[in-house]
Amino acid sequence: MENLTMEVFLSSAEDSELSEYKVLAALKNSLEQLYKYKLYPTFGQLIELSNELNNLLNQRENYKGLLSKKIVGIDLENKTLIYEYNIENINEEKLSKIFDFIEWALPKIKEVIEEGTAIYDFVDSNIDIKEIGILPLYKDEGYFFIPSPSEKITYIYRFLLSNIVTSEAPFKTLKTHFLETIDESTTVIPPESIKLDLIKKYPELPNPATYNLHSDLDFPFTETILPVAKRKLMRYLAA
Repeated sequence: MENLTMEVFLSSAEDSELSEYKVLAALKNSLEQLYKYKLYPTFGQLIELSNELNNLLNQRENYKGLLSKKIVGIDLENKTLIYEYNIENINEEKLSKIFDFIEWALPKIKEVIEEGTAIYDFVDSNIDIKEIGILPLYKDEGYFFIPSPSEKITYIYRFLLSNIVTSEAPFKTLKTHFLETIDESTTVIPPESIKLDLIKKYPELPNPATYNLHSDLDFPFTETILPVAKRKLMRYLAA
């Protein structure tokens, strides 16, 4: 999100007023996007940032032993501070200011996240998933359609549901690939006909799992309808 990075929080000990301005400006920009019903990427970035900041607060005591080292960044993968030895020690007062600033910012970030969550839940509840034709035994690969009534087109995607194994726990991920759009400005094409056409174009999937995700909401497609629909489909497939 614009101008709101971990560096803003790490530099708050030196200039808290500037860091405060950057946080408030970024959150204002995020709210403006949400008021236009544009969820992503703003909503996802806010959640990730909130998780990182909360994780740092939970490890607050661990960093008191690092006062002879200079904080230079954040390891996003492991959610830990990156630091290096430096003769100019970061004293406990500066470290305390950083955490105090994080505690000041988190409730404000949470308020914006709650706005985004309300929009997300509303969109999610207004997307209906319908199975098209007979489903095969293998349901981890196939197609899904998302009609856009305001644009009078239907977006066609191919998907692959995969299992990812990590050191922590296995989880599923949905890979999607945009195929084409179908113009329905003059004639509405039934999903069943679209599926038959895809089988002819891509014979490697003779009986693909196919789903139609319909919503009457006139919300931005790329920023809202598509990402929410994909997450809803992944839950549906993983159930």
